[in-house]
Amino acid sequence: MKVYYIEDNVFHQEEFRKQYNRSANLAAISLTIPLPSQLEKFYADLDFMPIQDSDIFIVDIELNRFHSGIDFSKKIRQRNHSCYILFLTNDTTKGMEIINQNIRADKYYSKKDIMEAVNGLEELLFNHSNLQQGQSKLIKIESLSKIYLIDPKEVNYLSKITGSRSTIEFFCQTEFFLIHGKIEELKQTFQNFHFFNDLKSYSINPANIKLVDKKNNEIVFKNDDTLILSRRSIKKLVDFMEHLKNENHLVH
Repeated sequence: MKVYYIEDNVFHQEEFRKQYNRSANLAAISLTIPLPSQLEKFYADLDFMPIQDSDIFIVDIELNRFHSGIDFSKKIRQRNHSCYILFLTNDTTKGMEIINQNIRADKYYSKKDIMEAVNGLEELLFNHSNLQQGQSKLIKIESLSKIYLIDPKEVNYLSKITGSRSTIEFFCQTEFFLIHGKIEELKQTFQNFHFFNDLKSYSINPANIKLVDKKNNEIVFKNDDTLILSRRSIKKLVDFMEHLKNENHLVH
């Protein structure tokens, strides 16, 4: 999960960053704010940038650039139909234009009150129905003083760091991070999402595996990351994937 703030006013950028980092909950989530001079490059990069369902884009509708905030949002929505788009605007008439462009907006906030947008973002993340028990798309993991919101579909695998009792590496499709926790507890959390948990130091998401290379004892994930395992571990994983496939639980 990542948060993107698309705004061409440096003052508003810094104010948003300051308020964002003041929130202990939000500070744990990656925030990207392209420089005003880099916005057109960012617009072009959207054509190739991986956008996850859990990513959130906060977009100023009235960008003073070649491409408007609506242009940005239209391209974002074309690349991913499920990610979140929050609009900042002082013009209440823009809503109809957004509807006519087939851009599904999740929220509108006034540009005059940055704190309202930050509070709205926090409410969206931590009070959203997706986090309700039994219908979760995002997993909430508390680690020390931070809260992480993780989309299981984005996780390739978890790995316990050798020599550490409580440091876990998360290898995701578009990011990598460390958290403080116990691998046994995390395995239980991800078990409901059909992760492979039979290895002592790993929890692996079979749905993100592109190739199992038995000759080299290597797993290749959809983003081309790799993981080397023992021959015995590879066999256990393949058997588990076959079981999921037979039960119609393995979806690529």
